[in-house]
Order: sequence, then structure tokens, then C-alpha cells
Amino acid sequence: MSSLAFETVFRGTPPPRDGAYLLDQANGFVKGHWLGYLPDRAYWPAELDDRTTVDRRVLFEIGARADDDLGAIHTLVATTVWTIGTKWRNAPKLGAIFEANPDRVGASLSLAVRTARSEGAAAGYALLSKRSTHALAKLGTADASRVLHFGAYDPTDGGPLILDQHVTVGVNALRGSTWSPDGPWSAEQYTDYLGYATDWANRWAPGTSTDLVERTLAAAGQALGRA
Repeated sequence: MSSLAFETVFRGTPPPRDGAYLLDQANGFVKGHWLGYLPDRAYWPAELDDRTTVDRRVLFEIGARADDDLGAIHTLVATTVWTIGTKWRNAPKLGAIFEANPDRVGASLSLAVRTARSEGAAAGYALLSKRSTHALAKLGTADASRVLHFGAYDPTDGGPLILDQHVTVGVNALRGSTWSPDGPWSAEQYTDYLGYATDWANRWAPGTSTDLVERTLAAAGQALGRA
């Protein structure tokens, strides 16, 4: 297993949160690759209608209404498009979530977002975990964390962070842990991750936002691969 020192991952002065490093992180997509996997045309977010790329700025705009059932669906669709990009052969995975959970996707996701906003990130994540009555079949924990992040993160107070395979590799390299990059990650692991991110943000520089830590961990994990 690869290991990394803190100073290797978090080098120098943190970049500005509102700069290109974080909020302009984008991926390209083709709208036509996705529409056929949505059970309702209304599930496609209007913000993506006239675009060929999607970035974190747009995702936060869409996620602002994720406390509403349809807004939560829009956030799921947009974050999935952002993650998969032009690798459209993975698009059926999004359709599978809707097929496996008829009429439940928006309600479960919006409840989790509202819970994360009012009770904290870990509480929202726990609602979508496998043992919860609000869990959604075919929805990966990474997918859930993306919806929660863009639906409930506050730059001032923090909140839910993305936890995916790349972040996990970065966490393992820094901590010497053996979390599976494939997930799923338990609510306890997610809570631990949020704590690590807060500690690393403060160590990097006081006042650093935790989503900058997540972005940097993902970059480090992606560079390492699964070695």
C-alpha cells in the first residue's frame, strides 16, 4: 500500500476556495447520452440544457434546491453527469437507480439533504446508508455523498464532503488505513473522514475549507491509483 506524508499532499498555501482549482473543476458531457435513461424528461436539470461541460459552480447552483424532491433528483443527475462525463456507457447506472426505486428517489434524497442541513452531515449520510429504511438500491455511497455535498455544504460552516474511490486512496495513503476504494463506506467511516478533513484543513492553514481538502485528497488518490 502506498503512503504519503501530509506535506506531500497539502503543499504550500491553500488555493482560494472560489478559484479555478476547486469550483471550476469540470467534466464534459453530451446531453443526448443521458436523456434515454431518465424516466421523466423533467428529471433533467435546466441548468445543463445549453452546456457541454458541468463544473462545481453549476452543481452548487442546482444543489441549492436539493431539499425539494425534484431538486434532489436534479442534483443526483447533475452530479452523476459530472462524475461520468463523456464515458456515457456508464450512463445506465443512473437509470438503474430510478428503476430500482420507483417514486422514492427524490423523497429519500431530499430528506437526507434536509437532515444534513439541520442535523449535520453524518446524520444525512446515515439516512442513505444500507441499513436505513431510506436507503436507495443501486445508489452507491459515493453517489450519495455527492448529492449531500452539493445540497448541504456551507463554505463557512462546512458540511458533507464527497467520499469516493480517489478520496479513499488518498485517506489510506495518509493514515495507513485499509478502507476499500470500492466502498461502501459506513456512516462511522464517513464521520471519521469528516473529522480527518477538518483536522487536515486546520493543519494546512487556519480557515481552510474542508472541500479544498477533499479536492486535494481526490487528486492525490487519483495520481496514486489503486497501488
